[in-house]
Amino acid sequence: MAQVTLEQVNKNLLVLKQEVDEIKEMLEESKLEFTDEVKAQIEGSRKRPASEFKSQEEIEKKFL
Repeated sequence: MAQVTLEQVNKNLLVLKQEVDEIKEMLEESKLEFTDEVKAQIEGSRKRPASEFKSQEEIEKKFL
């Protein structure tokens, strides 16, 4: 098994801390309010019957 120094562990922890901080920023940004236009689009989408939406298989056939 490879030897790991405290410096390497510390470096890895600092990288992980940076990544967690970035994730926290993204989550905080997701708390932003939607514009009225976006709210209207969401509401309209929710009113559409599920039969109007394309299935996963249809999307995969088109793009894969």
